[in-house]
Amino acid sequence: MNDYHLAQPRYRSDIDGLRAIAVLSVVGFHAFPGKILGGFVGVDVFFVISGFLISTIIFCNLENDTFSYTEFYARRIRRIFPALLFVLSASLTFGWHVLLAREYQQLGKHIVAGAGFVSNFALWNESGYFDDAAEAKPLLHLWSLGIEEQFYILWPLLLGLLWKRKFNFFAVTAFIALVSFSVNILSVEINPVAAFYSPLSRFWELMIGGILAYVSLHKPHYLPNKPNWQNWQSLGGLALFGSSVVLSNKYVAFPGWRALLPTIGAFLIISSGPKAWLNRNLLSSRALVWVGLISYPLYLWHWPLLSFAWTVEDGPPSRTIRIGVVILAIILATLTYVAIEKPIRFNVQRRNVSYVLIAAMLILASVGTFTYIDNGMMFRLVNNNPAGFEGDVETDEVVAKCFLVEPEALTFPEICGASEVNSKLPLVLVWGDSFAHSVSLGLADKRNVFGFALALYSAGGCPPLINFVIEARKGCQNINQFVAGKIKELKPDMVILVADWSLYNGSNTWNLLDYEKLRATLVFLSEQEIKNIVILGHLPTFLIDQPSVGNKKFISEKVDRTFYRFDWNSVRVDEKIRSFAVENKVKFISPIELLCNQSGCLISTSKNSLVPVAWDRVHLTKSGSIYLVDAAIQANELVLPVHRKRDDP
Repeated sequence: MNDYHLAQPRYRSDIDGLRAIAVLSVVGFHAFPGKILGGFVGVDVFFVISGFLISTIIFCNLENDTFSYTEFYARRIRRIFPALLFVLSASLTFGWHVLLAREYQQLGKHIVAGAGFVSNFALWNESGYFDDAAEAKPLLHLWSLGIEEQFYILWPLLLGLLWKRKFNFFAVTAFIALVSFSVNILSVEINPVAAFYSPLSRFWELMIGGILAYVSLHKPHYLPNKPNWQNWQSLGGLALFGSSVVLSNKYVAFPGWRALLPTIGAFLIISSGPKAWLNRNLLSSRALVWVGLISYPLYLWHWPLLSFAWTVEDGPPSRTIRIGVVILAIILATLTYVAIEKPIRFNVQRRNVSYVLIAAMLILASVGTFTYIDNGMMFRLVNNNPAGFEGDVETDEVVAKCFLVEPEALTFPEICGASEVNSKLPLVLVWGDSFAHSVSLGLADKRNVFGFALALYSAGGCPPLINFVIEARKGCQNINQFVAGKIKELKPDMVILVADWSLYNGSNTWNLLDYEKLRATLVFLSEQEIKNIVILGHLPTFLIDQPSVGNKKFISEKVDRTFYRFDWNSVRVDEKIRSFAVENKVKFISPIELLCNQSGCLISTSKNSLVPVAWDRVHLTKSGSIYLVDAAIQANELVLPVHRKRDDP
């Protein structure tokens, strides 16, 4: 695999400086998300840089008839594989000692995805209602590497094919950019997860770099050639990038139109040329150039280190630890670049190194596959005395059968409510999403004690809101109309509304609750003469799953039933729902108030052994559900109908 005849673009130190700014913004966002809200847009700058450099190589060599696919891919392998192999291996090794079986199994899956450069597809597929928190995924950041590698694979093949047919490179690049950008704009509202992870909605950012490559090679007179123009253009590009960091945050849909700010900013900075004042004096400074040179290993190292810090600390690490992690990432990146990346990448005597790197990556992918298939290798020491917990809903027929996994289904089994009418007992009807399903475990335990019948209508991702519409859960509106009809038919004595309230706003994103639809739901229930309406507030939401947290605490003999590192958004939403309930004069019960105190929230219902309150970050186990219902009853917050037949006066 000889690659010495492949022409390369002239080195520009200012582009390495731009890489430095991009990677520092990403690292800053991950380490200090409350301060650098939009730092993730640095990835978009990387896309533009990659598109520019790679397209320059391909355009130039195809046109000069010097392009070699073998040489091109060999260069990519030697550029990408060494540092990636090192970081993946280190993550697998460290995870062996600190990750429990389920976490390690997921890491094995992500090792395979990272080695195969399909992490974006793996994460896209995982994203959903029961997905783990981002901080629990040490290889989450490899989604962007996946998109870049998919570009590296497809772009030269496509251009080579079209070059033989005399297609114009600029027309092809512009066309793909337009189509991809259109997909981005259309999908960011309909399916924001797809818009974020799909190469179809991201390739336009690389194509911006490709357009600049073509203009630089064939239409250089279109670029600024006067110092003042170059200076102002470069400053304008930096201003666009800076504004994107300030204006973007993880709560707004991205990429969409907002991604134009960092990408056009990068375009302007690069196209202003190395002689622009900003490029010459700031971006070409020794410090930034050095950070730019280590930007790739720094990007690879920083997130696994931060993620493992979360795992070891059982939640957000302190500011001091995060600063230390960033420093460690810079040190490891420097060592990786000097001792691993440079010797392999630039040692022209090692012509078969690409084959060795491919073999090593295949071996690592095989280890990841085995880790996944073996369910995270339970035999590891960290899994000794694993936490057992009650998650079996099959012991209760109503709860087991009355959760629709597929929201498109429009009917529930008769046992979910209709059959309960014949019991003549007072009827408690629970309506909501998977939170309702888990809370019903505790209510089902009290049926015989109090003498009431239980009806349950729950579907994943479907809140108890009349006329709720969301693209991701197309069946919800029909399901809720079905439930409304059942409420009219059954005339329950009590209706309990339960949901992950923070997810829903009635549109195509899950950010804010649509209070008007909730108000309309309460009006509907009142019209059915249901006097006992209860809104259950937000369940405590942890940043990693409770069994993992609890297991580590009990194994380390730090028997602690509270855990304070949880998602504070659940607390804020709980307070909003409380205010709404008070305003609309309906009963409100706060699970956070019942399960938490100033020290933290309960993670085990037992003091002597681990019996988790939830089986993941939020969904209650049977024991946790019973504990919550008992606590609500003892606090006189939940007053269930008792020992009275429905036809009694």
